[in-house]
Amino acid sequence: MSGGLSLESLKERQRYADWYEAKPEEEQLLIDEIADQTDYILGEDQNNAFIVLLRQSGIRNADQFVDSFCVEYEGVVQSDEFVVIIFEGNSYFFRRLCSRSQ
Repeated sequence: MSGGLSLESLKERQRYADWYEAKPEEEQLLIDEIADQTDYILGEDQNNAFIVLLRQSGIRNADQFVDSFCVEYEGVVQSDEFVVIIFEGNSYFFRRLCSRSQ
């Protein structure tokens, strides 16, 4: 096949677009920030699961994510200075959790 996406690829992109468009705008903004700032969270299932972890940690929207997210590391890395969320074998460092006082 030359010069374009396969039918399977097009279907996958449409499925992702449908999933994304079905989300409330606030959640779409959070998904956008996760996509912009991470490399290892891909697709609907991983986004859904990561958002559940974020919400459990008090991060409910894109602004809170941007204010608290620092860096993503491949593998499990610990820190005494940051809150670390381990997800799918990778580490996500946050300055603070939004639901807790500083």
